[in-house]
Parts: sequence; C-alpha cells; structure tokens
Amino acid sequence: MTNKLKRTLRPIYRKVSFLPGIYRALRRYGEYLSSVPFRMISSPDNLKATAKLTENRFLYAGDFFNDITYAEGFAPVDIDVSVVTYNSSAWVDKFFDSLVNQSYPLEKIRLCFVDHSSADDTVERLEKYAAKYADAFGSVKIIVQDNLGFGAGHNRAISSGSSDFCLITNIDLVFTSDAVSTVVKHALADTGGKAASWELRQIPFEHPKYYDPVTLETNWSSHACILLRRSSYEAVGGYEPKIFMYAEDVELSYRFRSEGYVLKYCPDAVVEHFSYEKEGHVKPLQYELSTLGCAYVRLRYGRFADRLQIVLIYLILLFSKEKYKNSRKALFRNIKKIINNYSYFRRTRRVREGFYAPFRGIDYDFKRNGGWYQIALPDTGSTVSIVVRTYKGREILLMQALMSIFNQTYGNIEVIVVEDGGQTMAPLIESVRSRMNVKYFGLEKVGRSAAGNYGLSVASGDYCMFLDDDDILFADHVEVLIAALNRNDDHAAAYSLTFEIPTVFEGDSKSSYTEKEYRSLKGYLQEFDYEVLLDHNYFPIQSVLFRRTLYLERGGFDESLTYLEDWNLWLRYAYGNRFVYVPKTTSLYRVPASAVESDSRNMLLNRAYGEAKEKAAAAVAEYQN
Repeated sequence: MTNKLKRTLRPIYRKVSFLPGIYRALRRYGEYLSSVPFRMISSPDNLKATAKLTENRFLYAGDFFNDITYAEGFAPVDIDVSVVTYNSSAWVDKFFDSLVNQSYPLEKIRLCFVDHSSADDTVERLEKYAAKYADAFGSVKIIVQDNLGFGAGHNRAISSGSSDFCLITNIDLVFTSDAVSTVVKHALADTGGKAASWELRQIPFEHPKYYDPVTLETNWSSHACILLRRSSYEAVGGYEPKIFMYAEDVELSYRFRSEGYVLKYCPDAVVEHFSYEKEGHVKPLQYELSTLGCAYVRLRYGRFADRLQIVLIYLILLFSKEKYKNSRKALFRNIKKIINNYSYFRRTRRVREGFYAPFRGIDYDFKRNGGWYQIALPDTGSTVSIVVRTYKGREILLMQALMSIFNQTYGNIEVIVVEDGGQTMAPLIESVRSRMNVKYFGLEKVGRSAAGNYGLSVASGDYCMFLDDDDILFADHVEVLIAALNRNDDHAAAYSLTFEIPTVFEGDSKSSYTEKEYRSLKGYLQEFDYEVLLDHNYFPIQSVLFRRTLYLERGGFDESLTYLEDWNLWLRYAYGNRFVYVPKTTSLYRVPASAVESDSRNMLLNRAYGEAKEKAAAAVAEYQN
C-alpha cells in the first residue's frame, strides 16, 4: 500500500473505533506468517541466547561502573600479538606504521608472525621491519609453515608466547593511535576473570551483529582483531584446527561461552579494517568456508533441530541463484566435507547447561541494520545534551540507560536527568557523578512534556536529544548522528533506525523484565519526507539528534498534550527544515508485550492523533507569519 493511499484512508481508519484493532490483529498474523520460512532455518534457541545477555545486565546492578568499565590510570602489561599472513605484502607497511604509533609502550608488545608459505615478498617485508624495530618491540618472531588455516596459525603463534593477554589481529588493518591501550584497559578492569575476550570495533564498516548496549557482552566475536585472555584460551583448548577460516572465531566464541565465560565488545577501541572492496562484496572463499563452517558449528553446538536445518539451508542455497560463478560446486564440496567430519564434530561436542547457540540461517545471532553504513569518526568539539526523563521506582531502568550513555564512543556529552515527581533518584545520581558529566533535577509532578522541557531549558549543548529511562542506546548512537550532521551542516537534525522491544515487566518496581522480541520495523526505513511525517511519526523519540537552535527558535513539547507530544514536536521542528536519515540501528525502545496492553495503548494514541496534528499545524501557521 502506497503512502499516499495510507494518508487517504487513515482519517477514516482512526474514526471507526473497531478498525484499528482489526488492523493490528491482521498485522500480527501477517508478521507471523512472513516469519515462518525464516524460522524454518533458524535456531529455537535464538531468543534464549539474547535473553541470557539481557539477564546479565542485572548481575551488575549493584555496581555498574566499577565492575564493567575501567579506570583512566593503569599499568601496561606485556601482550603477545599474533598475526597470520598469506600473500599479505600489500598490507605490511600500513600495519607496522599504525602499530609503531600506538600510545601503548612498544616494549610491552611481543610480535609473532606466522606466514603460511606466501608466494609474494611478505616474509621479506616482515624481516625488514623486524630488523628495523628489533629494539623497539619486546620481541619480533617470524615463523614460516604450511598453510594450515587461520586458527591453526594463531595456535602456533600463541603457543610461542607467554603473556597473560594475546592480541589476535589480521594484517589488513590499521590501529587507531589508542586502540591497544583502550582494549588492554578494558581487559585489566576484569579482575574477576569473567571475560575471555575483548573485540575491537572495525571501521568503516562495523560488524552488524548484536551486542548488549549495557554490558557490552555479545554471543560471538569476530577475531579480525581481538584480545584474548591466555588462561581462558588454554582452558578451552584454542582454535579448532579442522575449521580452516571464516568460522573458527564463532566456534571458539561458543566454546568460551559453553565453559561459562563472557565475551566483551569494545566499541571505543577502533581499527580500520580493509575487508571489503565495496558494499555487498561477496568473496568466493569466504562464501564457501562460511557455509561450511556454519554447518560444523551447528553440528557441535546445535540442537537436533539446528543440525536438521543444515539440510534445508543447503537445499535453499543449491536451488537459489549462484552468488558467483561455480558457487554451487563449492557447496557440493562442502557437503562432502560435512559428511566426512560429521562424527568428529558430534563426538567433540561440549555444552554446559544454560548455554544457548543462536543460529539464523548461515548467520549467527541477529543483526543491526546498517552493516554497510560507512562510518566516519567525528571530532568531539561539539557538546551533546541528553535529556533523560524518569520517575520514582525505576532505578534499575535509569541505571541501564545511563550505562548505555556512558558506553558512547562520542565523549563530549552532558547528561541531564529530570525526575518527574520527587527526588528519589538523587542517591543513584550521586553514585555515578564522578564518572559522568551529569546534572540532576527533581521536580514536582509536572508530566512528561514539562519534564522534558525543563531538561531542554537547562541544556548547554550544541545538540540535544531525549532518552527516556526505559530506552537504551548502542555505543555508536551519538557518534553516527553527529558525523551525519557534520557532513550535512544545512540539516537541522539527524535520525537513525531502532529496535522495538516488546517487554514484560515483573511487578510495579520495574526492577526486572523479559524482552520478548527484537523488531526492526519496516515503517522506520524512511528517508526524510515531511509529507510522510504529516501522516505518521517515523522518528522514535530517542532516535533523533537535533540542533539546540531548534528549541531556542520553536520551543519544546506542547505541555497540553498527554500523548504523541514527540510527533507534535518533530512536526514543528521539521517544518521548513531537513533531517538526515541514517540507515543504521543505534538504539532500542520498549513497548508492551501484551497484545491487550498494546492495543489499549494504541487506542489512546489514535484518540490523540487529531489533536496533536492540529496543534502542530497551528504552530506551523505562526511560523509562516
């Protein structure tokens, strides 16, 4: 149905009371039917695996900041750096240039290169740099062996060292100047030994897999650049030698988790990875070995249904259009290897109670939109004010929202917490004040709109945004929106995509909850169009970053509105302006999981629709005058 037709029918739809309920029921049924094919090749444990990450948020409830973050001062420790090369001559210069410019002391870095019999001059180049920097690094080793695969190569390099931490890295990347220092700080903060690994963030294309925005834990890690704890690595036995590459990192990640370790993502430790030539690039070797590796990982860690789905996945791939010439031949080679190695992977299965392996077709876990969105790190000269509205009894929610702000990769942020109806959050704010630039205001009961306006009135940032206490930001949220506005300095605001999370809260205290689903709604995949915005809101409140001048010129929320005050605000702010659309998922917000509660809430929003739109139109008319 076109947007024009929707706009024509919507006034009728909203006036006939029973139609919205019928529409929502049909939509839910349609979503269920459309998900059936995908669920046929996806693990029944997917949601359980993500729920486990969510549960871990509550393990930190007593002392978030001390337990999962790091202090600014730390004593550098020796680290082993493992690099596997194969015809990698083109990358050697850039790799070394970035490594020698690290803020981390070079004498604490022990390098080991394992070359897999390169046919080019990779080894000669490595030897040249080894001689040049022999006195700078703690040590430099070069080992040449047959090409046994990525994991086997790193096993060889790691076994040659003895440091407590091992940095596994591709050579086709460069480190930002503080990448090693930052990731080591995170590792040293984990004094309890709960984490086995710390994954560095890749740019210009960030891996789109899900991670928990509060704890920064993930279900699996890419090993293009990752710090491992040696004791954890040795406890689980290292990389699986039968997986040549492109799934060895997932397999080791699952083995870590099956032994009770957690995996951390470090979005503030950044490397530039030259992995793909262009958006959507399909590399034949990666396709072949990824589809093979996925089958191996399913055999070892999946349930019976996960193993059975291997057959269906391969049937789909074989009868689909070829990804590249002779890709079907590659799949037939895989089938032969799967049959030959079936017994080995089943025999070596090691899974503890409470471990869940997410599989989604040939992928692992679900993804955020924006895997091909190109990241450009902005400068941090502009201040961003984040207004957080809260009220009594929501301490856990507020703490988790604050943690997601603390995890932001953009550093110049002021947080303004406005409590509507008291000062019960004062002790919590005091406990985090030394770690965050936070201002707190406890008001009499004034309502959500007035609380938000108060926050805007005391904000001092160049840019502003809202984060309600039950919403959460991924670590790059502010960064990507600031960068988008820097590239489009004639735009008034930027907005990104979001997950909608149906959630069940246990009790009135909101101290625990269960997230039932992670939805990427198609309606949010919308380039900026004021005519579409006039019909419906496609900007969830936390997804928008706007210039503070908008507030100074056009005011804040309409305090007479109880519902849809955010849509009314965007209609007023967007009139005569342009907003930048960022097609990357950078936040999540909650809705009721109960169909009854959701329908009741939607009825209230439908009733408020006309008033919110009319008041916005009246305000716009004043701007025109």
